[in-house]
Amino acid sequence: MLIVQGVALAMAMVTADAPAASASSKEQRVAAAYQQFEKQRHVEAALEFEALWRDFKEPRFLFNAAVTRYTARHYAHAVAYLNEYLALAEVKGADRDEAKAQLEVARREVSSVQVRVQANGVAGVPTVTARWVSELASDLRPQLPVAVAPSGAAQSGVIQLDPGTWVVRAEAPGAEPAEVQIKVAAGAPVTAELALKPLPKETSPETPTKPGPDNSPLVRRTAGFVALGDGLGLAAVGIVVTAVGQATRFGPALKTDPMNCADWPTLVECSSKLRSGAELRGVGTGLVGAGLGLVATAPIWFARNEKARRVAWAVETGLGGAALIGGIVGVVLSARGFNEANATPNATWQSVSEGVKGPATTYAAATAITGFGVGVVTGAGLGLAFGLSRGKSSQYAKALRVGGAPGRSAFGLTLSGRF
Repeated sequence: MLIVQGVALAMAMVTADAPAASASSKEQRVAAAYQQFEKQRHVEAALEFEALWRDFKEPRFLFNAAVTRYTARHYAHAVAYLNEYLALAEVKGADRDEAKAQLEVARREVSSVQVRVQANGVAGVPTVTARWVSELASDLRPQLPVAVAPSGAAQSGVIQLDPGTWVVRAEAPGAEPAEVQIKVAAGAPVTAELALKPLPKETSPETPTKPGPDNSPLVRRTAGFVALGDGLGLAAVGIVVTAVGQATRFGPALKTDPMNCADWPTLVECSSKLRSGAELRGVGTGLVGAGLGLVATAPIWFARNEKARRVAWAVETGLGGAALIGGIVGVVLSARGFNEANATPNATWQSVSEGVKGPATTYAAATAITGFGVGVVTGAGLGLAFGLSRGKSSQYAKALRVGGAPGRSAFGLTLSGRF
């Protein structure tokens, strides 16, 4: 009988000062909560009244939250809210008497849980909460605070909880959180024991680790611009070298008068000029590829998410490695084709000059692909080694260089560096 009267009183408090028309935003929320209660959606009504209490701190909302939690059979929350309601100085007279009666009824449905928190070496009073473990998604209950006070070498407190499963959690600054799951049964006292341990010094909030360059947006942006500038500069140098090799060596060598390469000694000299020009042009295309590869890794420095940067650089490292291997294979095959054109016993200048055009073009493309792979692997490797190592240098990320391998009877590409 008491709870029925309490519900009626709560609903009267809800509607007592609601205007007949043009309700304010607050009163619209109050009306919505009342409608949820009328439809017997007690959890939804309780959530609305709890939000109204947080936002406006009017005692009527706290009382209504307690009543709706009781009707939803969330007795621990009803007890907690009624205790808080009775602690308010403005609650007097009949309102206080009614709340006491409601509290007496609600207390019959809960059991006492003794909470003890050991906090050796932890400064400050721990914060303790109790969380209901629900089997249904719709069974929404906020965490309940547990008031604790010093008791010997521990912090102790008592909370009234419904029968069922609860998780008691303790937290404190500079300590690792502690949790324990308990099973509350009707009429059976339960004790929850927790122990807080100080965080290790290197991860404690009191002694934060110094952020490395990867944590600094300014440093990351600077690294990105440096990679972009270096890549474009390297590509520009490669374009100049390619143009010089084509215009001053390979191109003129192809146009040599056949009469100047008629016998074997002069044919070898003419072939050597072709090889030298192809090598210089290949160095240029390799530098262009390396510059473009470095440019391709620059935008990753601007990504804010560390995991995204790490994944992107790892993917680019794999792609760059594949390009590097493919380019080297192309260099070897094109060099073989160049050598075959020169090794024919009855070779003439016309057969040599026509035979090396295809291999020389393949060589230039292969060196560009190889250079691109070197640039990508270098840029991504530096990003992984330096950007994600919190400022510590890596012994594995060193400079790579690409260049030609001149010779009298063949040509190729050299890669050098330290790993």
